[in-house]
Amino acid sequence: MTAPKIQLATLILLLGAAPMARAGEVKGSIAFTGAAPDLTPLLVTKDQATCGKSVPDESIEVSKGKLANVVVTVKGAPAHPGITQVVLDQQKCRYHPHVQAAAAGSGLEIVNSDPLLHNIHGYLGQVTTFNVAMPLKDQKVTKKLAKPGVVRVKCDVHSWMGAFVVVVDGPAAVSGADGAFEIKDVPPGTYTVTAWHEKLGEKTAQVTVPASGAASLDFSFGG
Repeated sequence: MTAPKIQLATLILLLGAAPMARAGEVKGSIAFTGAAPDLTPLLVTKDQATCGKSVPDESIEVSKGKLANVVVTVKGAPAHPGITQVVLDQQKCRYHPHVQAAAAGSGLEIVNSDPLLHNIHGYLGQVTTFNVAMPLKDQKVTKKLAKPGVVRVKCDVHSWMGAFVVVVDGPAAVSGADGAFEIKDVPPGTYTVTAWHEKLGEKTAQVTVPASGAASLDFSFGG
């Protein structure tokens, strides 16, 4: 074997033997203290043949003392690679999902599953980030989520429609109906973690993530 081939073979062996990056995870749940609010459904004022007469108020969703739709973000850790697009669908004059997290720089694919006109309007603070008329069923439009922050989504045609896309610069997850969340592939270290809710505000905590295994972290919001 010639010298260059020996060097190449040695490099391949070294790369193959290199240790894989170690990572842990952050997992926990979101509690809601006090009585769950009894929210009045939102009145539908037009296009009732498609939309129905009312839609649920999803602003505070509590089940068995657990709070859904809380975005939990690990600050200072690298965002998960490979997640380059998320989807926001319009079905029966509601946004699905109501709350989601997306990495900064990813695309938001907006889908109209209704046979009527929607005008989807996204705000980052008071600034419009996108404003798109979608008159056709099954129409799809993709918009880039360039900056971290909370994007509030409204429909200019149907005033009761609302959703949130929280654009993050670190790994994140959204609590489910059982209040649980799980954020995988977090490098070991100590981090600040935020928990954001559209009505109940934001809480922060510190967590130390091990090189393998899970760090537990729970949050509690009050009514």
